This record gives sequence, C-alpha cells and structure tokens, in this order.
Amino acid sequence: MNRFSGRLRSLVALAAVLCFAAPVLSAQSSPQVSAALAAGSYFPLDVGNQWVFRIDDRLGTALRYDTWRVDRTQDVNGKVYAVIGLYSDGRLYGESFFRADDQGKVYLLSGDGENLFLDERAAPAQTQGVLRIISRGGAAHSEVGDFADTLTYSNQVAGLILEIGTFGRGVGLLTSTQSLQTGSSGGLTDKRTLVEAMVGGSAIRFSAPTGAIRLSIDDLSPDLTNKKAANCALPCYFAACGLGGGQPDPPGTYKPCARARVGLENWPANASRAVQIRLISPRGAVLFDKSFTVAGNAGDASISTQIPLFVSADQAYSPGTYRLSAATDDGTMQSSVAVQIR
Repeated sequence: MNRFSGRLRSLVALAAVLCFAAPVLSAQSSPQVSAALAAGSYFPLDVGNQWVFRIDDRLGTALRYDTWRVDRTQDVNGKVYAVIGLYSDGRLYGESFFRADDQGKVYLLSGDGENLFLDERAAPAQTQGVLRIISRGGAAHSEVGDFADTLTYSNQVAGLILEIGTFGRGVGLLTSTQSLQTGSSGGLTDKRTLVEAMVGGSAIRFSAPTGAIRLSIDDLSPDLTNKKAANCALPCYFAACGLGGGQPDPPGTYKPCARARVGLENWPANASRAVQIRLISPRGAVLFDKSFTVAGNAGDASISTQIPLFVSADQAYSPGTYRLSAATDDGTMQSSVAVQIR
C-alpha cells in the first residue's frame, strides 16, 4: 500500500511495527502477568509504554537501538490517538498517531486521513488494512520469552520491499524483517528485534535476561549537617553494657550511616560472586572498603551493608560529592553511584 512518501512512509512503517510491545521472561512466570497478556491487545497503547528494538541490516548486526514510546494522547477531530515517538541515539525522529476501537481494529492517522491499520479479528483471507494477517494463534519464541498467542502479518512497505512480522497478544511486536523482493540483489534489508519493553503504562517491564550488578544506597543526598541521616551510634542497652566488650557510645553521639545494597541479577552459578564495595572521597581517598560473597545460587541475589559516613564520634564527613562503587573481584561487572553529602 503506497500511502506514504519518503521519510514519513518509513517512519510510519517503523512505528506500525513497533507500537506493539514486549514481555519479559521472568515476568511471564507471574500468573497475574500471564492473565494480563492473555486478555490484552496485540497493540498495547497505554501512555508510558516503551519498546526497545535492536536494528540489523545488510551492513551489520546491532547497528543501532531504536526506542518507541507512547508519550501522550491527543484529540484529533474528536478522536483520541496514542502518540508514539521514535527515538534513536536519544533524539526524537518522528511521531505516529494510532488508536484502537472495541472491535480489535487499529487505525493509523497519516497525511491523507485515518486508515485501517490492522483488524486483528479478520480471517487471513479477509484481511484488510495496511497489515495483512498471515496466521494467528501459534506459539513463538523470542529474545524476551515464549508466547502462546501470536499473530503473524505481512506489509508491502513500499515497491518491492515486503515486511513479515510477529506480534504477541498483550505484548506487541516481537520481531519484523523487511526484504527486497528481487533477484540477486534481493533479501534482507532491515530487521527489528525486541530486546526490552514496558507495558501497562510502564507497570510491567519485559527484557531479555542479562547479567547485571545493581548498586543502590538509601539516600543519594544525606544531610549530615542537620543530622538527618540514620544514626549508627551504639547506645547502652543494659545496665552492665560495656563490661564485656562492645563499648557503647555516650548518649547523644551522632554517627551517621547509610544502607547500601548490591544485587547480582541473572547471574550464572559458576561466575564469581565476590563483590568489593568502596566509598571514595572527593579527593580519591578510600573511606570504606569491604568484600562480600553474594549467595552462590544461580539467578538473582543481593546483600546489604551499612556504610559509615563519619570520621569519628560526632565528626561526620564533610560536604561534597563522594562515590560509592561495587565490582566483582574478577572485573566482569562494576557499578557506581554519586553520593552528594550535605
């Protein structure tokens, strides 16, 4: 269907394929998530939905990553559309307007008015609209999980370029491939693969399982001057305290501290789980340096520890920008956060 010209046509075709989002392997194990997917549309258009696609073409693999996001809704001639922005390298390249009705039909607003984009209830032989249904109801494997209810479509993007793609119900686009339908120069021209998404207005996140180290602290800007950070001074809990070791602090002592958390996500059981946590001063001095071993089972695991924010009793660290870091001992993963002490 040749309704669009130049860059607008390619943006619309891209948007069309992308506005159907993605599920996560770990999230799919939840009965609530599975039920939501089964009851959902092939085109989840809630504001806040976001999809990240890896783009491959004839020149190479993963040449870029495109992000599609439902930024807002907008009323056009009395109809409410979901406005999807296309971002690449952090820049907005275009917008497309979609709306869905109660009959499972999705419409696309373009320069020549509103057009039927997809009728998900139509039989393959009866399909009308920009996207033509090839099959529905089959299972599919993707980089972000396995899905039982899918829809495969074709789209004559322009001239001799044919696009074939697959959507998952409640999830959106899983993959699409554009090919040039000619002789020796024919074949793949562009491939889009879903690697991460948020649906349900960003309530549910889906992504391909990848190993990561996550570092956090309970307060990124602790106010030590006004003594608003947690106090880790040791009080006297009983009459004879201090006689057997563990000397308590005098009443009123202020020793500020903060809780840091390190998590290893999707971590192989045989990979290193020794983690070094450090707090570095604005001048580069190491103020806290401690090693931990995170639980040895595969999957996700975490540890928490208190980070002292004082030199001695009633002498807190000076205001400034400090750095909290965590790294595995083999150097395969590391993470850091800036801590602005006030």
